[in-house]
Amino acid sequence: DIGGGTTRRGPRPTTVDVHMADFLSQLACYVSQELGVDRQTVESCVFCKKSFRESRLTRSGKHEIKVLSCLHSLCGSCLEESLQVNDVVMCPICDATTEQKSYHKYLCNFAVHQGIDRGRIEEQQAIACDECVESCPAAQYCNQCVRNLCAQCIDHHRRSKATSSHQLVSLSEMHERGMHRAAFCSEHTEQKLEFYCATCEAMCCRICIMGEHETHNYKLPAGGIVEAQRQSMQAQIDQMRELATKLQERYRCVSKALREVDDGLQASVANLDMLKSEVGSAIQLRRRELLQEVEAISAAQQSAMKQRRAGLTHKMVLLWRVLATRL
Repeated sequence: DIGGGTTRRGPRPTTVDVHMADFLSQLACYVSQELGVDRQTVESCVFCKKSFRESRLTRSGKHEIKVLSCLHSLCGSCLEESLQVNDVVMCPICDATTEQKSYHKYLCNFAVHQGIDRGRIEEQQAIACDECVESCPAAQYCNQCVRNLCAQCIDHHRRSKATSSHQLVSLSEMHERGMHRAAFCSEHTEQKLEFYCATCEAMCCRICIMGEHETHNYKLPAGGIVEAQRQSMQAQIDQMRELATKLQERYRCVSKALREVDDGLQASVANLDMLKSEVGSAIQLRRRELLQEVEAISAAQQSAMKQRRAGLTHKMVLLWRVLATRL
């Protein structure tokens, strides 16, 4: 307990958090084991190929992972560099293009962020404070502000009337709970998303509600709104589970059909090889029979010719002898 006072325990992970984590874990195992996809390619930047946990820090001093329109992910540093020279970001994996120049309008990969922060806590690595400009090592996490706080910021947090009642949780306990980062407005990047616009069905910041959302119906995201969103997310998770089950079944059917085609091909090749062998044996047998017939005919002809030649030789000798006795 750094900074004195009482540390309140944060809430346990919600059912949605648990179900989503379980679903992602099962899906990752299936993709790795059944589809043969190297998980390293899924857990690394599509540009620099570095693991997300080993990616370079962004200008904000954090590991930030962004998502392209094709749903491939890249580290924030690579995205910053790409946006400096290009108006369009092309994914090197699938060649899909994302036409968005503003860095902050790229969606964060929240699941990877949570995994990175949780991993650093488990490995007892320092996490930068989200409040102070020095980015001192954080010691506790504020559930209301969704921020990591260092010792000095914790003390200030407890002294301030606006934040004295906030729930602070030791970072060493956060790996047992859902750990999230604060979401900031893509238009007003220093402002947190604090209000829910029911008209647009989107989160917005304090400046947004005084501008384009001024006449809209907006509220603080609490109570029924949060529960409704959780139920909606739970319904979407159930739909994704059902879709994943159907896709897995289709994948198994297609894989089975491919195996049957491959087995049929192998059987056809084996039959052709057997037919080739049988035809070859038959040809060799017929060749030997024909050779024997040709040899027999040739021998008979040679024997007849030799006999005729012998007869002619005998007649010529007799003729020579008769002529010799007359001369």
